[in-house]
Amino acid sequence: MEATHAGTQIIGTRLGTLAASLIFAVLMGFSALVRIPLPYTPVPLTLQTFVLLTGAGLLGRWGAIQMVGFYLLLGIFGAPFFAGGSGFTHLIGATGGYLIGFAIAAAFIGFLDRKHLSLYRQMALYLGGAIIIYIPGLLQLKLITGSPWRDVLFMGLVPFIVADLFKAVGACLGVRWTRRIMS
Repeated sequence: MEATHAGTQIIGTRLGTLAASLIFAVLMGFSALVRIPLPYTPVPLTLQTFVLLTGAGLLGRWGAIQMVGFYLLLGIFGAPFFAGGSGFTHLIGATGGYLIGFAIAAAFIGFLDRKHLSLYRQMALYLGGAIIIYIPGLLQLKLITGSPWRDVLFMGLVPFIVADLFKAVGACLGVRWTRRIMS
């Protein structure tokens, strides 16, 4: 059985997709441990966006959602994969909206990315995926901190947007290269 949509079959079985989803979830968690804390925000700079977008592109439809589900479960049940640690309270904390954004971005990339897309369309898709993470992230940061929107944007968007755009382009190119060598 095909576990991904036509054109991006890299993982060919349901069990293979499940295993790959778990591996990417762990990689995503470890990428969260490589963090650069910034003094004026509760949101650290990490490599999670790169791993998330790459995993979503390679895993496809349901594998991308499984990856984020595994990642969230690992973090909720004790793996220190969330900003500041682990546990359910991080989902409802200042950075919890970004975790929700991960699920939305993974679904966006996993369901829309196709092997036959032009490079520019695929890059736009990955850039859109990176930007999608910010919507629930900034909303929850605003709700939890009660800060004015100007401050929220300086805490949760401005320091990260350029790096995330580079991560999105890198993920796009990495997925394209992997598909090329796997086919």
